[in-house]
Amino acid sequence: MNPINIIKRVLLFPVNRLEAQVKKTNWYRNSIPNIENYPGDKWYRDHLDRNYAVVNLGSSSAVFCFNYDGLGVNAFNWALKPQSMEYSFKVLKQYFSILRQKGIVLIPFSPFSGLSVTGKWAESANDKYFHILDRTLIENYPAVAKRRNTPFRSNPKAAIKRLLKDVPAIDMYSYNVQCKNEDEFIRSAKNWITIWTKQFNITDLNQPLSAENIEGRKSRLQIVKDIILFCQERDLQPVIVLPPAHHTLNDYFSPQFVNNYITSFIEELNAPSVKVLDYLNHPSFTKDEYFRDAYFMNEIGAKAFTKQVLKDLKLI
Repeated sequence: MNPINIIKRVLLFPVNRLEAQVKKTNWYRNSIPNIENYPGDKWYRDHLDRNYAVVNLGSSSAVFCFNYDGLGVNAFNWALKPQSMEYSFKVLKQYFSILRQKGIVLIPFSPFSGLSVTGKWAESANDKYFHILDRTLIENYPAVAKRRNTPFRSNPKAAIKRLLKDVPAIDMYSYNVQCKNEDEFIRSAKNWITIWTKQFNITDLNQPLSAENIEGRKSRLQIVKDIILFCQERDLQPVIVLPPAHHTLNDYFSPQFVNNYITSFIEELNAPSVKVLDYLNHPSFTKDEYFRDAYFMNEIGAKAFTKQVLKDLKLI
């Protein structure tokens, strides 16, 4: 062996040992999705079932509002937190073949889903896709692969910190908040509105969209149109779903807001054949016991909501 290569291997040995230890930390592992939720090679080896009836895409709220357990329908919840519409589409592109003919693709649409989030999340938010998507579908894949393959070399300061004192073990599907009374729901709703208005630079929810958000809306419209066309070309049924929100959050969504941010967006899709299921302010889902906070449903709410969606789609 070349002496230079021997020296390199000797010098890299302790670094590689550190890389292996860092990958065992919660800091590293907390961002890995549930691999069993994505039908890759390992999934196909472990499962004989195919011809799934329904999948849902989506971001954080969809993680918590869809729960198909025990409902007798083969389904996947492919929502992640956070997940842009662009990456929802990429997940669908990679795994759509699990669906049967006329299978249903649920496209969750939350109050601000019509606005683009491009550039509003940390680049590392895409790192989770290293574990579930083909490299050709991951934006800036070399940087993502470097962070996941060599976390110590990519961020030695943070890696050493977490080797010395790790973060708690969680997963991206967990959320440990549970509002206990009306005041807590009110504070939660206000907090969500503060997050969104800051994220999208909105000063008044009842005013028309800003020029910046109109531009972002154009790109978001195109992505949703592309998802719909992708489904239709493969004999799949796209369905737009507006999940419920707690009444303290719905109080912020005036008819003017709903028209500006939601209704007009759906109309601009110009897709009359696409079913729209609107549960945003549905009277069946107003109970406090259905929600973790003003935006996210809890397990009880998710079971009730998912069951209703499947009934409305005549799947159960």
